[in-house]
Amino acid sequence: MREMKIGRHRVEVYDAIDELPVARFHKYNKMLLVDSGVGSDLSDFDRHIEKAMRLAAGKTPRDAVTELQNLRQCVYFIQTGLSPRHLAFAALVKSIDGEACDDLSDDALRRVTERLSDAPQRDIASGLEACKKKIDAELREYFPSLFDDAELKEYYDRMRARTIAVLGTIAKGEATDEDERRISELTDALITYFRPQSFSGPESVEIQHDKQFEKMCLILSQSLHVDPKGFSVLQYYNAFEFVKEQARKARKGAKTSV
Repeated sequence: MREMKIGRHRVEVYDAIDELPVARFHKYNKMLLVDSGVGSDLSDFDRHIEKAMRLAAGKTPRDAVTELQNLRQCVYFIQTGLSPRHLAFAALVKSIDGEACDDLSDDALRRVTERLSDAPQRDIASGLEACKKKIDAELREYFPSLFDDAELKEYYDRMRARTIAVLGTIAKGEATDEDERRISELTDALITYFRPQSFSGPESVEIQHDKQFEKMCLILSQSLHVDPKGFSVLQYYNAFEFVKEQARKARKGAKTSV
C-alpha cells in the first residue's frame, strides 16, 4: 500500500500483491487489456490506422476489420473523455482524501476518475506506472512460470533489432536500400506482431477475461473449499499453483498405478 499526491488529493493505492485483493486485480487487468487493444487518445487513433493499413496489405487482411472496429471504439472513448487506463488506476485506489473507494462497478470507477479529473494527467500516469511496475515485478518474482511472457520477450528482441538497425544508419550517415528494406520489414513485424482482438460481441476479450476468472474461482472453490474472491493476489496465485501441483501429482500417481 502506498499514499501518493494526485493533484490536490491524497490517494491511497494498492501496489503490493500480498495486499491487493484479487477482485481488484482482475478489474485492473481488464481495464489495461482494453487500453492496450483499444486506447483512448489520438496516438492510439493513429496506431489503429497504421496497423489496419498494414494488415490489409499483409497476409491476414481480415484482421484489418477487427482493427477498424477497435478504432471505432477508440473514437468513442476520445469523444467521451473516457480512458480505460485511468479506470485501471481507479481499480487500484483504496481511498481518496480518507474516503474509501470499495465499489468496483464500472460506474463507480468512472466516479473515481471524475474525482481525480482536476489533477494533471502526468500525476495519474506516473501513479499508475509506479504501481504497475511494482506489481509486475512481484508477480514475476513469486510466480515466474505464470508471468514470464516469452512472446513479449520475442517482441522486445525484434524492437531491439530495429533500434540497432536504425542507429546503424545514423552512424553511417546514410541508409542503403538494403537498410531501408530491413527497417521496413522490422517495423511491419512489430506493428502487426500481436493480432487485433475483438472488444465487441459475445466473444469479446472482456467477456472471455471475466469468464476465465470466474472459472478459476470455481475450480479453487471446489478444490479447496474457500472463497477465492476474498483472496489477495498472492494468496490467489499461491492457491492456483497448489491446485495445479496437486493435479500433476494425481496424474503421475494414476500413471504409476496402471
